Amino acid sequence: MNRKIIAAAVVLTLAAMAGIAVFLLMQSAQMNDPCAEIYQDGELIKTVSLSEDTEFTVYCGDGFNVVEVSDGKICVSSADCPDKVCVRQGKISGAVPIVCLPHRLEIRVVNGNNIVDA
Repeated sequence: MNRKIIAAAVVLTLAAMAGIAVFLLMQSAQMNDPCAEIYQDGELIKTVSLSEDTEFTVYCGDGFNVVEVSDGKICVSSADCPDKVCVRQGKISGAVPIVCLPHRLEIRVVNGNNIVDA
């Protein structure tokens, strides 16, 4: 094999391993008093603490998402969107957001210091 091909394969493998390591570190990072920010159409509509169990409904023009907080995690427990990707994503507590494209809803878990409810 050509040395350039071997070198490129080694570099790509190392880059992939570094990316996976960063992803795993971000997902397992501990936050002080984590909270979730709920955005609709890119606008912050609500901030909730993950330390308090609650359930509420977010309505959009043509549908709804039921958001549930329990055991320090947040999820969309039900929705009337056609694909239900947001429901199947399950509970989150880290860096990966929940997104419902049909309802233009995004839920992000952030560090909860200085919570301001919009």
